Amino acid sequence: MFRWLRTLAREVRDRVRYSGKISPESIRRLAEELQELAAIAERMHSDPSERSTRIRHIRSEVVQLMDLTERMEFHRLSAQRRLELHHSLVQSRDQLLDSMRSVPVPTDRIQ
Repeated sequence: MFRWLRTLAREVRDRVRYSGKISPESIRRLAEELQELAAIAERMHSDPSERSTRIRHIRSEVVQLMDLTERMEFHRLSAQRRLELHHSLVQSRDQLLDSMRSVPVPTDRIQ
């Protein structure tokens, strides 16, 4: 019984501590930002490569995530799962930005 109470107290503490990061609105905003970055990155990578395929896959998963944040199922997720989701979205955003930085410049001229 004490273990159950301790788990419940930890869950409440995490929800209060990370409420800004794990709220459905903040996750949805982060997902929208990721979707916009993926669209830009897809335009920058004009060649049909593995990278473009991964970007399209990211875009489709982000759309599914945005739909999920509007449902009650998302509210039932634990604070730890939501925090992991937040960290995963931030990591994906950083990877997309790195990918965009590595694209060769279209011309040799300095502008």
